[in-house]
Amino acid sequence: MINISYLNLTTFNEVAKSRVAELLMTLVLVFVVGLLQFTKMDQIILNRGRQLGNPFLLVNINLAKTVNSTVSSVRQQQLLARRVQDLELKLAQTYVQLGELDQLEKENQQLRQLLNSTDRTLNRVVLTQPILSFAQPVVSIPRDMEIIEGSAVLIEGTLIGLIKEKKNDVAVVSLLWQKDAALVLAETPSGVQGIVRGDGRRVIFTEIPIDEEIEIGQRVLTAGQRGVEGGLFVGEIRSIISGESSAVKTAVLEQYVSFYQASLVEIRL
Repeated sequence: MINISYLNLTTFNEVAKSRVAELLMTLVLVFVVGLLQFTKMDQIILNRGRQLGNPFLLVNINLAKTVNSTVSSVRQQQLLARRVQDLELKLAQTYVQLGELDQLEKENQQLRQLLNSTDRTLNRVVLTQPILSFAQPVVSIPRDMEIIEGSAVLIEGTLIGLIKEKKNDVAVVSLLWQKDAALVLAETPSGVQGIVRGDGRRVIFTEIPIDEEIEIGQRVLTAGQRGVEGGLFVGEIRSIISGESSAVKTAVLEQYVSFYQASLVEIRL
């Protein structure tokens, strides 16, 4: 019984001391706070704390604004880049469509010229396209179409060559300016006759008698031969040069069309 009472008394004393210590700490804090308020030191401490904390707060705010602005700028640039890519793609597609429309318009114009011509019989004409991927001038031809070698090949009504050779569904064209091109009999509207051939670079009208008169700008037409009807336009006289002998005249012709720029060619049967 004595030991139990002693232990209870000891525990009570410890609890009492703890309560007294807490009370003293509370009183000290109340005293300190009251003293600070009385001497207005609390306001000074608060103001000083604000002065020290404001620069850090401003730095954090500015940093947050900078980061936010940078992120927004990056997003806007990404959106602009995507829009630019979309516009470039649409522009490229538009260019392709315009090119196709331009090509179609050229083909329609050439077809219109062919259909409006009065000196053509449709059952004696084959319209086809040049093939530029071969090493030599080639046109596509229908397999069931009888096209003989030496047939006239025209572009926009101008004789530019003759069929040289047939291979399955294509035909090789011998252009007039080529050195090995077949000779074509030709004449001017005034009746001056000669031969059209190539020198490897130009179309020339040669073997003209020296006493015959020709002029720059004069038209030269076919005189008619096997595979080439008469009256086909060959070109205009651009210049007159000395002949290979003193007994003949030679003229350089301008054709104004090119096999390599044409979208349609005409083969006369």
